[in-house]
Amino acid sequence: MSQLIDPYGRKLEYLRVSVTDKCNLNCFYCNPSEGCNSRKVRRQLSRQQIVSIVAAGATAGIRKVRLTGGEPLMRRDITELVRDISAISGIEDISLTTNGTLLTGLAKPLADAGLKRVNISLDSLNRANFAVIAGGGNLQGTLDGIDAASAAGLAPIKLNMVVLRDLNDHEIEDFAKLTFHRDIMVRFIEYVPMFGQENNWLKHYIPSEEIMIRCSRIAPMKALPEEHLAGPAKGYHFAGAVGWFGFITPISQHFCSQCNRLRLTSDGKLKPCLFSGEEIDLVPALASGGDVVRHFREAAMRKPEQADASPASQGASCGPRGMVEIGG
Repeated sequence: MSQLIDPYGRKLEYLRVSVTDKCNLNCFYCNPSEGCNSRKVRRQLSRQQIVSIVAAGATAGIRKVRLTGGEPLMRRDITELVRDISAISGIEDISLTTNGTLLTGLAKPLADAGLKRVNISLDSLNRANFAVIAGGGNLQGTLDGIDAASAAGLAPIKLNMVVLRDLNDHEIEDFAKLTFHRDIMVRFIEYVPMFGQENNWLKHYIPSEEIMIRCSRIAPMKALPEEHLAGPAKGYHFAGAVGWFGFITPISQHFCSQCNRLRLTSDGKLKPCLFSGEEIDLVPALASGGDVVRHFREAAMRKPEQADASPASQGASCGPRGMVEIGG
């Protein structure tokens, strides 16, 4: 069985696939600020193109796929896409990140098609505050989506909260307390300074150490055994709690040494690193019947040892893509 090994010995098995730039919300931490390149919804890959790329990735050594956006559930063929990817030899796991607003009617069909789990973005439990952070939307739609995912067996459900000072940090304790009675994982994520967001980042960034201190005041925190963890989150739980919570620290404590992923943008660019401007355009190879597997190996060789996620490198300059265009 083939393996993708980068120059620093990391085995790359995980592909994040952005299936669309379109989104029905407008979260300010996903989009570049005014004055940078405006967000443009580019021509997205067809379902067959995505399946062909994932199949090539599986040949190279990819074993896990996560579908992202934009909002991936805005693709009309998302269920068929999940079914096609789940049938690819070598792909052992397929999951999806969503804002949950369209999940109520799709959770069961997606589970039936082969989807294993969902991560649901939820930055506030207050209706008015939710609308401010998400640039609109309806909190109840996301809450209903969480219930639908649970009923469909898409577990464990992970709730992603980007913690923002003076916007939702007063809700940290409320999110942590959700784990007492619900079988979910709440993930507190540091605000990442993506392209053109320096001013927002300076005002709203909170390091995970501060978030952890606030959670520890609720009840004693016990670290989860490493074998129970998946991904970059450092996991904890409260004694007697049904669920658990974790901290994702791309700024204060980077986790590049354990990074096992590549990213595919919705217009067919393979990215070795979230924070790098390097991209490999796969569309010409698809059009000509070229060797896409070779490009996966090239991407592995171009993966940096350590990303520069500092505000100076990311937020201070306007780059070609905001988070919504990468599928963070």
